[in-house]
Amino acid sequence: MFDDPYGILPIIEPVIVGMGYDLWGLECQINQNTAQIRIFIDHSEGITLDDCSRVSQQLSAVLDVEDPVELPYTLEISSPGINRKLFSAEQMKNAVGSKVKVKTTWPIKERRNIRGVLLHAEDDQVTVVTAEGDEFLVPIEAIKNAKLDLDIDPNLNVKN
Repeated sequence: MFDDPYGILPIIEPVIVGMGYDLWGLECQINQNTAQIRIFIDHSEGITLDDCSRVSQQLSAVLDVEDPVELPYTLEISSPGINRKLFSAEQMKNAVGSKVKVKTTWPIKERRNIRGVLLHAEDDQVTVVTAEGDEFLVPIEAIKNAKLDLDIDPNLNVKN
């Protein structure tokens, strides 16, 4: 589910991993004359602004040499954040039991926006159960966007 129209994943992933980070996700937005490449990195100890800056400098240099993007582009490096987008079936499997928001490209039981608990995840589909008890089997290829939907109370405690 990585958005990689320029085929940069094999270029950037070894650099990110070699620097000690995990590649969490990749998004590319293409406009008529420009592109925006957004890369999400993660680390077990969290991500700082300095981490993003270091990765940005390294990836900028590598992408300048490899030159896979034919348009002028903006490179953005970011932490996935607490309500992180889920980019792969593996990330969804690790999020089983968590609250999620899932947007689909086509309706599932007449809905395109499903909010609930991720009950089950496989390589080809996920199951989300809503607060009302409705169960949705969503094929992976139908998922346009999926992200964690964690609540934060005023005392800065995260509730799943």
